[in-house]
Amino acid sequence: MTTLLVETTEGVRLRLDVAGAGSRLAAGCFDAKLLLLVFLLIYLSVRDLGPSSVTGFGLGLLLGGQLLFAIAYHVACHALWHGQTLGKWRMGIRVISADGQPASVFQLLIRGLLQPIDVLLFVPVALGLLVIAATPRHQRLGDLAAGTMVVRLRTRELVDDPFPGETWSGLPVRTLPLTPGVIARLSPDDRAFLRALVTRSGLIGERRRQLFVGAARAFSAKLELGDFEDARVVLKELYLYLREQAREDAVPTSPISPTPDRA
Repeated sequence: MTTLLVETTEGVRLRLDVAGAGSRLAAGCFDAKLLLLVFLLIYLSVRDLGPSSVTGFGLGLLLGGQLLFAIAYHVACHALWHGQTLGKWRMGIRVISADGQPASVFQLLIRGLLQPIDVLLFVPVALGLLVIAATPRHQRLGDLAAGTMVVRLRTRELVDDPFPGETWSGLPVRTLPLTPGVIARLSPDDRAFLRALVTRSGLIGERRRQLFVGAARAFSAKLELGDFEDARVVLKELYLYLREQAREDAVPTSPISPTPDRA
């Protein structure tokens, strides 16, 4: 098993277990059986219309339609079911973007369009299986072109963004005098603690208030921010500023690096 470390643009580090050729082949075979069953039902329905319906040009249209249906099945299932088809759901694997985020519809479309090449081109086995076995992240051609990969579901998921769509520079009122020089005083451990605290679920009532107040005091003292009225405002502004800075500093290169953790 190959394990990868992914650092998102928000600075969150994820540990991903990449699905290998075996589980992906099993998922593909399960999906193929479902599609064959659908195709058989379609064929029998067309055949009942008369012999001329399944010969010559009509047969070509039927085969072409089946190929388009197979592509549509994979693209639609992956887009609607969080990167899974029925086969992937059964095997406990899913498709994600190579940067750790959910795959976009465009990425899934590119991936789906190249699937016939991966599946139907044999040299001497399916080309997709050879590429999966040969690449560090176990990607087939469709994955390489679309910037996606397949991981196991036990991988730690991305935490829901506590402030979706908000940015520090876009806040109507900013109470903290934050600058790159000020925020540089935070160590990597400080930043990781802040992200974990803000995105943590399950904290309610007095326990949440005490933890937020204590953390806000510690950050305020370290950054020399002065007194504050609401600890939640302090932590929110710090989190949004760090996230905004991380996105501005992000470079357009793959943030994934293989680790030697193999089993």
